Amino acid sequence: MFKIAFAPVAATLALLAAPAAAQTYAAAPAAGYFNASKTQAILGGQSRLAAILAQQSGQPLPQPAAVSPAGYGMPIVPAVMPIVRPAISIDRPDVFNSVALPITRTSLDRRWRKVSNGNVGAASAAYAASLSGRSPIERLEAINRFVNGRVRFVDDIRQYGVADHWTAAADTLRRGRGDCEDYAIAKLQLLRRAGFAEKDLYLVVLHDALRRTDHAVLVARADSRLLVLDNGTDRLIDSYEMQDYRPIFTFSGNRVWTHGYRRELPPMVIAANDSPRPTVTLAAASLAPVTPSAPAN
Repeated sequence: MFKIAFAPVAATLALLAAPAAAQTYAAAPAAGYFNASKTQAILGGQSRLAAILAQQSGQPLPQPAAVSPAGYGMPIVPAVMPIVRPAISIDRPDVFNSVALPITRTSLDRRWRKVSNGNVGAASAAYAASLSGRSPIERLEAINRFVNGRVRFVDDIRQYGVADHWTAAADTLRRGRGDCEDYAIAKLQLLRRAGFAEKDLYLVVLHDALRRTDHAVLVARADSRLLVLDNGTDRLIDSYEMQDYRPIFTFSGNRVWTHGYRRELPPMVIAANDSPRPTVTLAAASLAPVTPSAPAN
């Protein structure tokens, strides 16, 4: 009798010790109970050991209660993750998901001072002034198309015989040729005449990580966004969406910035009711003198 009683219990212990993947029980002829699985056990099914003991004592097999996950009786609402754009500063160019860090000088200061207040030409100035009554987005789109449509890309080495030469808007538009910073400078100067404040216009020298080349664009603040005017497209692009651009220097008026990035450190685990917030630090960009190579576009 002892042996007969022990055998089912030993089998049960063997089943309980088996890997989870093996814990699927064979069906009993008279009842549909033993087709339970690990999933049913997690959801609240009857104990396998209780069923064996009931069988040994001649009692009816316990019937499992109907189990229904709590969520099944409730309407299913798909989770939609909102797109959360970071708030932008009203006086700092935190472009391309960076943090702008003010500095006093760069290796490009002389080139910037030479063109920052240059002439745009009478006809171009009149066109820009005619846009002053339009919305900020309309003015940005119009100037972006105007310059992109009148300037053909030619790199500086072919046009001037030097690796990097910055040209004022009037010269670029008159020649109808220029490279990326020439497009950006022309757009910046025209947008001033279209009514944009200088503090909302930024010439950004950057590295294009996808194309592995240096580049330059104009970024304008409008509608609580930092919008990119690129010579490669007539479409305005939100700086937040540009993942491949790494800003190096940014110029606006008599101000200049380099750029760093926020880095969240792993949270410190403390035995307390409230968990501490992650520490936020700045990983600053290198401040060594940078001489961008001739951009590809």
